[in-house]
Amino acid sequence: MRTLILLGLALLLTTAVDARTHLKKPKRGFQMKVGKYTVAPGQDLEVCEYRRLPIRKSMDVSGFEVRMPAGAHHFVIWAYGGNLQDDGKFPQGPVPAIGCSGVSPDELIPQVLIPIQTPNSRFRFPTGVALPVDAHEQVWLNPHMKNAASTPLTPDIRFNFYGARKGTVKHHAEGLIVGNITDIHVPAGGDQTLTAEWTAPVNLTLVYLATHQHRLGTYGNIEIVDRDGVTHSRVYENQDWQHPYSYWPNPPIRLAQNQKMRITCTWHNTDDHEVRFGPKTTDEMCFILGFYYRDDGDTGPVAGDGCIPAKRGLLCPLAPAVAE
Repeated sequence: MRTLILLGLALLLTTAVDARTHLKKPKRGFQMKVGKYTVAPGQDLEVCEYRRLPIRKSMDVSGFEVRMPAGAHHFVIWAYGGNLQDDGKFPQGPVPAIGCSGVSPDELIPQVLIPIQTPNSRFRFPTGVALPVDAHEQVWLNPHMKNAASTPLTPDIRFNFYGARKGTVKHHAEGLIVGNITDIHVPAGGDQTLTAEWTAPVNLTLVYLATHQHRLGTYGNIEIVDRDGVTHSRVYENQDWQHPYSYWPNPPIRLAQNQKMRITCTWHNTDDHEVRFGPKTTDEMCFILGFYYRDDGDTGPVAGDGCIPAKRGLLCPLAPAVAE
């Protein structure tokens, strides 16, 4: 009898531990956790939480890891680019928001810091490349969850920043989101293929690329347009919208100012209504997510070809569609 009781207690304790997210804290770096919030049964919910990074000195980030429960769609960390320093001016705790737009008191759209398509993933930058973050930097945590269960879900979302060793960093990376939001019109019961072409506003070197679509996505690719403006070099193809693979080109891809990069997305619509761009998994998207670094000494704010003006990173959702 005593053995059965002990076994039962062990099972209860195991269940309680397994219900939490398992992520070991880094020895060199730090861990954070998204604040408590609830996703109702059947709800598709994207939230945003204002936080400060818990570091006293600036840091070069050599890698990142996130752990999310079942039903996770994406996780993005945005940087705050406004001028307010009073934390009391910002929302407290996670609040419903799409891409953290309109949540800040003085900034409509935040700055791209870390765009992640696949939840429960880890990446490490190539040797010599790292993402710089400031001491106590103001950021927005942006998880997207869908609860397919019949009971409420309180997600446990944790993530690690891994610090680079001193003296190893040669290039500072920035986040990249490029694509088209205006020309997605997937007809009811039909198909659409869309190609968008983006022009690099500055010289940059691409170190990471992946495509981002939603549930109707059947195919995506990324092409670099050679400087002649005619020849296309395909560097990435994906047929799994939910878990696109990470592409770390070796060597990195050089994209000169005014050189073009293309994304092509294909969808098959199983719904009885047209599907357009939108934030929910029942809507659609066509984006490239990535990281890049700029030439040494080139640090000014960037705007151009469908990009939102920003102090860091590139958010370019208005790359024009082109005919193939």
